[in-house]
Amino acid sequence: MVAIRSTRLGDLEVDDANIVYFDEGILGFSEFKQYAWLSSNASDSAIELLQSKDEKNLTFIITDPFLFEMNYSFDLSEEWKQKLEISQLEQAAVRVIVTARDDNFTTINLKAPIIVNRETKQAAQVVLDGPEYPLQHPIGGGQ
Repeated sequence: MVAIRSTRLGDLEVDDANIVYFDEGILGFSEFKQYAWLSSNASDSAIELLQSKDEKNLTFIITDPFLFEMNYSFDLSEEWKQKLEISQLEQAAVRVIVTARDDNFTTINLKAPIIVNRETKQAAQVVLDGPEYPLQHPIGGGQ
């Protein structure tokens, strides 16, 4: 178990298996490498969180992009597969960062998904070269 302090979530005890490691950090936050990957206890919740292990004020809302964009697809480069030690598709979890604004306009970043190796817990935010996906794809009632 790992003790993590969060401004938004309070003091947490997180199982080591739920800590993911970003060698290069998340874009704009390269100095923070370890995050607790937290899922809701509610089975119908699409929202998950990445809480920095080292910065109590840094929490990202994430979600599975396929819940909102059925045709979302991309090829992960061989370079990223090697870096993340992904040899089979089943090893990879794909998540995107959610941005929720005060005006009820919520978006997801399809251009730079987060890829997590479910087995090794290695993770990276990958900027896609291929398909032209937006940084702010609208979801929810604010569309």
